[in-house]
Amino acid sequence: MKGEIKMKKDTFWEIVGYISLFGCIIGQIIVGYWYLFAQGIYLICNIGSTIRCFAIHQNPADKIKNITFTAITVGLIIIKIVIGN
Repeated sequence: MKGEIKMKKDTFWEIVGYISLFGCIIGQIIVGYWYLFAQGIYLICNIGSTIRCFAIHQNPADKIKNITFTAITVGLIIIKIVIGN
């Protein structure tokens, strides 16, 4: 029973990882066309990756990487909203 729950949990976090990867790829493709929409996709994926990182107890370097990318995305969104074009 306990092993079954762990397997479902691991599968869930693996799916979150693939969704984040897919979202980052799509965001990269459309960033030049719909900047804020693409940054929104990045933000969702970066937050998902950051939460996943802590949930599956990844090493500190991965946690710092994901927190940094999330912060950069938030900063770029704020800059775009404040400064505009």
